[in-house]
Amino acid sequence: MSSNLFRSARNLFEGTRFPNLARFARKNQKFEAAVSALSPARGRGRVEQAIVGNANRVAAEGDYALLTTLLDALRPFLNPDRSRDARDFWDALIADCRVITEDRLRSGEMNSLWGVTPIVNLTSGVAADRALGVNARSLVFTTYHTSSNFDFVCSEIQARLVAERGEDWFLFRWLMLIWAIANFDFFHLYNDRGIIEPAGGYGSPRFGIAVREMEIYRQAGKRLYTYAYGADHRTREKNMALGKWNFCSECPDPGVYCVCDDAGGAAMLQVIREYSTAVVAHGLAMKLIPGARNVPYLTVDVDKVSPGPPRSRRNGKLVVGHFPNHGYFKGTKYLQGAIESLQAEGHEVELLQLSGRPHDEILAAMQTIDVLVDQLISGSFGLTAVEAMASGCPVICYLHDGVAVAEREACPVIEANPDTIKQVLHQLILDRARLSDAGAAGPHYVRRNYSVEALGKHLADLYLATADLPMPLKARVGESARLLNS
Repeated sequence: MSSNLFRSARNLFEGTRFPNLARFARKNQKFEAAVSALSPARGRGRVEQAIVGNANRVAAEGDYALLTTLLDALRPFLNPDRSRDARDFWDALIADCRVITEDRLRSGEMNSLWGVTPIVNLTSGVAADRALGVNARSLVFTTYHTSSNFDFVCSEIQARLVAERGEDWFLFRWLMLIWAIANFDFFHLYNDRGIIEPAGGYGSPRFGIAVREMEIYRQAGKRLYTYAYGADHRTREKNMALGKWNFCSECPDPGVYCVCDDAGGAAMLQVIREYSTAVVAHGLAMKLIPGARNVPYLTVDVDKVSPGPPRSRRNGKLVVGHFPNHGYFKGTKYLQGAIESLQAEGHEVELLQLSGRPHDEILAAMQTIDVLVDQLISGSFGLTAVEAMASGCPVICYLHDGVAVAEREACPVIEANPDTIKQVLHQLILDRARLSDAGAAGPHYVRRNYSVEALGKHLADLYLATADLPMPLKARVGESARLLNS
């Protein structure tokens, strides 16, 4: 984490006060002693510096020594369900954070946190919020090798804590929740988990934002928006009922990758819906998540994408790209079979398949292929397909009849499923003009529907409809959205 970002975070959050925590410190000798040890300075800001100021440093700088000092000093208070003292501490903290959020919103500020599932979509959400004038950050506790470009990355400090201090990493998550509710007002989380662990336990043993965490957001006056990325909402019977081709039809190990259990998954999503300011979904998830608002959040910063040359100008071999992380969920074997059959018939076609590669490498590969096959069985496209369309690369994908993609009638995706993929590829080998048309339409389609600016407009609509903003802030958000559309 850069020192510049740390300084900006300090400037962003300074000036908040915690009178209820200060009163609690005067009444509770153990907490007073902890505050004194963590912040020798006197004055109104002592509690704030001891708790929030030091937590800011841990989040921004990854200061392990300071983290362990905080954990040892605050251990009796970090989990609100461990003791009466801990509950009193959290009651005071929550009361202060509620006032802080109300004051920030009245002053025209909005601070949002996007997390904690480490996927590329988080950075796009942050960018869209910032386009609206929101002070947005992303937080993750683990990273995938495909992407690690987040604002607050706690993977190394957490891994060290697990190795050296065992289950203290659970307390670390409670400390980070303190940091989060003090500094942020809007929380954007995926259904699989939030800041504290363990996740789930109310329908699914592995998926689900902790109920205690969601209760704290509500008590502290925060706005909670929950999103779907795939495994965090996909249940087997409901998905299989979509038709012959679906995400579950090729799963090698049901119960391992996704929520899977229909009754448990429904219970989990119901609880999340009860606590959320709004449940958000898109694409096929709209069929699987009751009560969701349709927001196209598979977002690309189109200004950072350079379209390649028109595909009709490429001669010779048709190069087909396919970049799955889990091939059985994308219909990879059907694509491989179609390519092999076409090659056996003497057609010049080649498959470029990459899996588990860094994000930048995948984007570069899109410039070298003639067409991307995103998936053939699940029924909707993912972020890789949106990135391909933004770069002018034609996309082949199976789209379910009822899938809620933006502007379905204008979507330039070339449709195919396992039954038709060979025929579609054969047609493209013979007629490159179709590739050229699809490639040319892609950037415009993405800019209208899946760009940072488009998501910013959707987020503005979401906030205006659900966030109960003060009137001056409503007007400012509305004006920001209007400028994004101009």
